[in-house]
Amino acid sequence: MAETTDTRGDGQGTDAPVPMAKLEIRKGPDAEVSAGGLRFVACRREVGEIDGGITLYVWGREPRAESEVEVLRMDLFRERPHYHAPAERQEETRIVADDVVGWGIDALTSRAASFADEAGYGAIGAALDGEALRGAGPLLRDLFDGLEEPNEVSYFEVPQSVLDQLAAD
Repeated sequence: MAETTDTRGDGQGTDAPVPMAKLEIRKGPDAEVSAGGLRFVACRREVGEIDGGITLYVWGREPRAESEVEVLRMDLFRERPHYHAPAERQEETRIVADDVVGWGIDALTSRAASFADEAGYGAIGAALDGEALRGAGPLLRDLFDGLEEPNEVSYFEVPQSVLDQLAAD
């Protein structure tokens, strides 16, 4: 089904079809480690010919909760590195660093509680073992270095304007 948009912007205009495009996502197998009260799940992802790199899903458990929540997602990409806090948030916080993977490791080992708080999970952040996280740099580096290349392909329909914006950034 084609998406439509209100071309007049007043809620009363006729809806015109929005041109759609297919976005290819290639993903590698997940690998994971745990440290300091967080579970880190990483994979390599390629977003069409536009960008790609490591995606890191950070999971935590609120005190007395039965299930985990995805606190944060970091897309440590080559061209547009960013993170989402909380993970389901569509808006991106841009990462500005020469070594984005090193930035991610440093950020998670030194500021994980702040990220949890930013994501609205202050109780998770307060329960983290800061000492264990500060020592987790080599563990995260090994996780990232051991990731396999993408071997799964998925396609998503997105508005052409979104694809054009991704390619322009």
